Amino acid sequence: MSVEAVNSSTTTTTDSSSNTTLSQLDFLTLLTTQMEYQDPTDPVDNSEMVSQMTQYSMLEQQTSTNDKLDTILSEIQSMSKINSSSYLGQKVSAEGGVAEVSDGEIDSTVTITLSEDAANLGINIYDSDGNIVATNYYEDVSSGTFTIDGDEINASGALTSDGYYTLQAFAYDSNGAEVDVSMESEGTVAAISQEDDGVVFTLEDGREVNLTDVTLLAS
Repeated sequence: MSVEAVNSSTTTTTDSSSNTTLSQLDFLTLLTTQMEYQDPTDPVDNSEMVSQMTQYSMLEQQTSTNDKLDTILSEIQSMSKINSSSYLGQKVSAEGGVAEVSDGEIDSTVTITLSEDAANLGINIYDSDGNIVATNYYEDVSSGTFTIDGDEINASGALTSDGYYTLQAFAYDSNGAEVDVSMESEGTVAAISQEDDGVVFTLEDGREVNLTDVTLLAS
C-alpha cells in the first residue's frame, strides 16, 4: 500500500512539473472554462476578457521576439569571433605603454597623446615586478601625438634584462595643473575570447583589450 502511494505521488509531481507553461490553446481553454462556470449574477466583464486576451497576446509576441533577438545576438557574436580569429598572432596597436626588451634590444615604439601643451612630461618605466627602473623627462611638449622609439625609451640604459616593461606617463601645464595624457603601443595577439562586452584579445605582454579598441598593424 505504501509503495503504491509513493508511485502515485511521484506520478502526480512529474505531471505537474512537465506542464509549467501555458500555450495559447491552454489560455483559451481556461478562458472558456471561466465563462462556463462564472456566476450568472456577476458575469465576467467583456472588456476585462478582451484586456486579458490582449495582454496575453502581447506577452507571447514579446517572448517570441526576445528569443529571436537572443538567437541573432548569438549568431553575431559567433561571426565576430570567427572574423577576429584572423588577428591571432598579428601585431596590433592598443591602449597602454609596453616595451619589450629582447637580447638587450628594444624593438618597440610607444605613441603618446597630449590633450594640451605640457610644460613637463614624465614617463615612469616599470619592470615585470612593478619596480620603477627609470623615469624619462621632457619639457615644453606641444599638444598632439608623437612617438618614442626603443632608444629613447631606454635613454637611461636601465632596461637591461629581457622581458616586458610597462610605461606610465604624467604631464603638467605651466601652472602645475595636470594634463591628460594617454599611451598606445604595439603587441601581438596571443588569445581571443568572447566576453559580455564583445571580443577580447589577450596580448603576449598580458594586456587584455577589446577588438573595437585595437588597430591592426601592417605586417
